Amino acid sequence: MKNKIFFFSYILAACVFVVAACTKTEDPDSVVHQTSVPYTAFNYLDDVYIYVVGNTSVYNDIPDVVAVVVDSVYGFDGGYGGKTGKDSLKILKSDVQGLSSDTSKIGGTGYFFQKSSKGNYRITINATVLILDPSSSNPNPGPTNLEGFYLRAATGYILKIKEISPGFYLLGNPGGAASVSNKPYFLYNTKSITGTDSLSFAIQTDLCDGGIQLTSPNAPDGLTSATYTASWPPAITSYSPLTLSWRIKEFAAADPAEVHPGAALCNWGLGIRTFVKQ
Repeated sequence: MKNKIFFFSYILAACVFVVAACTKTEDPDSVVHQTSVPYTAFNYLDDVYIYVVGNTSVYNDIPDVVAVVVDSVYGFDGGYGGKTGKDSLKILKSDVQGLSSDTSKIGGTGYFFQKSSKGNYRITINATVLILDPSSSNPNPGPTNLEGFYLRAATGYILKIKEISPGFYLLGNPGGAASVSNKPYFLYNTKSITGTDSLSFAIQTDLCDGGIQLTSPNAPDGLTSATYTASWPPAITSYSPLTLSWRIKEFAAADPAEVHPGAALCNWGLGIRTFVKQ
């Protein structure tokens, strides 16, 4: 008897689940989420935008759609779709507040985008803008512009490389792993004495407050950071299509005198990473 009761209970629960699934109609741009009112479904902003003094492209670099936010309980005026009929809203570039377009001074600033739901719940999307000293730029840039999007086929990850000034670039995620948070790193491309490209990546602070350096795909372990900088730079391994290749070396501190321990310390393994421009 107990088995029969269990069996019919199971069938009843399954029927309820099927009916609920069939009667739910959801706008594909909307996601019902009850744990937060409201919440960000998609954020298209970079965490940090970095420029040298005088660059005027700050506003142009902000995406037209900054984010998609959802309040599945109260909704938004002017929203669309979903549980309430207006539960989702796109935050646009034109909604910006607090953006300083002044790049004439060294330092940092922030800008933010803010919307309130019908229930008077507020959500804020923000990012940081850093303005660097002109000495950070490259006085003798290499002939090839590296800016663009690069695929790491091994993981399917797309690496974004942004030109800050001629020969001076910002890398979003040099490890090419979606599971690791983005942190901006700087790469230089300087013209060599023979007129060719010459990449350089000096030691920088990693996500664990140690040091990180991009080196030649042929670089051995166990050398100092200064030695890698001088003799083992990352490489352009093909120009058709443009292909970049390097190993990631991690150090206990972001100090040129630090010796690579021959092991991964924070997020990165020791393998060769190859990125092909798309």
